[in-house]
Amino acid sequence: MSSFNVYQIGEVKIEQDSCYIEICAPYTLGLQHIEKFGHIIVMWWISMRDTPKDRATLLVTPPRLSNPVETGVFSSRSPSRPNPIGLTKVKLLKVENNRLYIDRIDALDDTPVLDIKPYLPGDSVPLSDIRLPEWFESLKD
Repeated sequence: MSSFNVYQIGEVKIEQDSCYIEICAPYTLGLQHIEKFGHIIVMWWISMRDTPKDRATLLVTPPRLSNPVETGVFSSRSPSRPNPIGLTKVKLLKVENNRLYIDRIDALDDTPVLDIKPYLPGDSVPLSDIRLPEWFESLKD
């Protein structure tokens, strides 16, 4: 196996009345025209779950299922993963300097951000085309 480097470009900030991503100074030029998009995809490091135990976990039971089933980590959105990478689509509310104000994110305050991409209409899949295992069907409602 090979190894490679990943660089933090910013971090999540959650305050009492706002949620935003603060981009590190060397990467602010990369924000040009981001304000023209309504939604963005945020890739972040699940830093609170970056432990040998969480990285070795390969079987999980996804929460919120009406009939819990143990499944492989790659068949779930568990934060316990060999590479603890989170991915969230968020609504972009406004951009002020190096801050991207968003509606919400399923990351914690000070979570490292790895990358940001614009969300495009073609990124969606119609609900009728989605195929899910029977134990996830309850999440469609």
